[in-house]
Amino acid sequence: MTTPTDPLVPPDRPRPGRKLGPIADNVGPTHRAWLVPMRDTYLASGLTLNALSDRIRFAKSKLSELLRGVGLY
Repeated sequence: MTTPTDPLVPPDRPRPGRKLGPIADNVGPTHRAWLVPMRDTYLASGLTLNALSDRIRFAKSKLSELLRGVGLY
């Protein structure tokens, strides 16, 4: 059984699927300070947006928006 901290994709292999877009330009410094470690943790996890979506039951499109700081949440 894997735990949420176990990487699903080994670090030496490229992550399948689309790459996560950059943080939006209009994100303020406080929001950015929260987003950067969140994104780093996601990227280090080896999870894809699809796998994360399956785990937390959130649409991939919404997860992408959240991790880029766009949209409402």
